[in-house]
Amino acid sequence: MLPISKWFQLPADLFFRREDERIYAIVRIAFAVAALLNLVLLWPDRHVFFSDVGTVDQSAAISQANPVYLSIFWFARSEGAVTGVMLVAGFALVMLAAGIGARLAALYVLVWHISYVARAPLALTGWDTILRNFSFLILISPLGKCWTLPAIVRDSGAMVPARVVGHGLVLMRLQVLVIYWHAVLARLISPDPYWRNGEFLSYFMLSVHARWPGRWVFEYGGLMALGTYAIQLAEVSVPVLLWAKKTRWWGALLGTALHGGIAVFGRGFSMFCVSMMMTYLAFLRQEDVENMERWMHRWRKRGVDGPP
Repeated sequence: MLPISKWFQLPADLFFRREDERIYAIVRIAFAVAALLNLVLLWPDRHVFFSDVGTVDQSAAISQANPVYLSIFWFARSEGAVTGVMLVAGFALVMLAAGIGARLAALYVLVWHISYVARAPLALTGWDTILRNFSFLILISPLGKCWTLPAIVRDSGAMVPARVVGHGLVLMRLQVLVIYWHAVLARLISPDPYWRNGEFLSYFMLSVHARWPGRWVFEYGGLMALGTYAIQLAEVSVPVLLWAKKTRWWGALLGTALHGGIAVFGRGFSMFCVSMMMTYLAFLRQEDVENMERWMHRWRKRGVDGPP
């Protein structure tokens, strides 16, 4: 058994050990791309969701706030103001991906996600919360200079990684675990019995959310029940597999199959798949990044030299 002093040392070893800066860079860029895609999806309905001429009254949004209403849309109420807020958010996401003024850009991106989540609670989907939470984790993480546009332009160590504190990556990994385990636990204690009795997938495949609804579902009741339980087992297993060094790729493969299947058989879930795939990058290790760089170097060299 570990001595008491070791138990106190474990959290420090977990949160403050050094990690490859390039992992943070990959997560930063992938998050910015995913959040920008989400902003593009919201853009056509921006006035409907966020302005005073839209379908959601601000007082109703305030009544749903828990514990307090925090939104830039408290001030930006007109159609023009809403458009301006979103344009600045898009600009901040581009700056974050490029690593230009990354900390300030990350702060505005967090404000953007908090604001629109609070302003349009009826229009929210699962990935909105994921992006909001990760915007906070990006903000408090070491952003560094590796793989940023200014460093590339100046040729000042853009590809030279540093060893930085890994607390941000640990918090991101814990967030992924909470996302999956909270979903499973919520279903177990929910008064809705369909996840527990294996009927959820059948009802889903008959709903408007299914890509190919039809009577054919009735012929595969047993398979639908098996799929319902398999989804929950996968959601319990994915974060554990991702966290373990030897099984992280199996976890990524299982999670990709899970969310890819949701995107294929469901309508309107592609953004959820993109958002969850982005979170998996926080589980990368230094050797993964080095292997990727070696592959990219060989690919570029082959492009320059031509085929043998």
